[in-house]
Amino acid sequence: MAVFSEDRVKEDFSQLIRRHLKRLRAGRVRVHLPERCQLHTRQENAFFHPEPEFFIQTGGATDFVCPGASFRLNTGDMCVIPRGLPHAETPIDLKRPYRVLVVGQSFILEGRADPQRRILSEPSLLWEKRVRPFEWMRYLDDLAEHHSLPEPDRVDFVRSLVDAFLLGVLYELGRAPDAGRVIEPPLVVEARKYVRIHLNETSLSVREIADALACTPDHLSRQFHQVVGLKLMAWIAQERIALAKNLLKETRHNVAEVGWASGFNEPSYFIRVFKRYTGLTPRGYRMSLFSK
Repeated sequence: MAVFSEDRVKEDFSQLIRRHLKRLRAGRVRVHLPERCQLHTRQENAFFHPEPEFFIQTGGATDFVCPGASFRLNTGDMCVIPRGLPHAETPIDLKRPYRVLVVGQSFILEGRADPQRRILSEPSLLWEKRVRPFEWMRYLDDLAEHHSLPEPDRVDFVRSLVDAFLLGVLYELGRAPDAGRVIEPPLVVEARKYVRIHLNETSLSVREIADALACTPDHLSRQFHQVVGLKLMAWIAQERIALAKNLLKETRHNVAEVGWASGFNEPSYFIRVFKRYTGLTPRGYRMSLFSK
């Protein structure tokens, strides 16, 4: 397991973003904005996330395949994947090896590729939980509406919102840690990061997490239980239910879509686990929100 200094990672990410922000302001960046279609649907060899994601290709390239479109994100390009859009990613080495910076609702990471061409998310940081969510993410939702603008206005609209988004990321990276936060062992911290990045993947398991962190499943399970007070899979279920509860607040998602976006393979299993944790079915929980 690679352990990174949080302060050093923040500084490295900040410097990288400042370099690309300067290129954006000079008009030297191509921003890819795939169209929203077939949202929250299951596609072969593809996945989708409940929140939008922002990409900066910092080395090599990424081949993206989305419903009805495919494109290559070359070094220096930026991309916004809308929330719920199924997409597949293939890492490509060119003159420089594959590297990509990804910003999500709860994390920022640098993606690298291993010899098997699997994408590894290291180093990574979690945005600290606080009263207000990472509000700069709303700019990514606004960017998805750029098609509705007159064509002469689109370039300035996109560039301005991406600029504002990246300034928000820099603010988060420079923000002082919350006072009194508990410092956990590196293995537990890295396990939490891995889970939150891969939370909606139905195949997520203790063995997969342990392999990614270069330890045994027994050692990971034991230390996580000692520190957190929950078994790892129980904590994962708890995180998935919290995500599902947030998604149920938005009526545009049906119950099956919420289940898939939260990492549940089958709607019936999602309903059963949700009821176990909340005492309500997902539909009943949604109705309770709007009956108050």
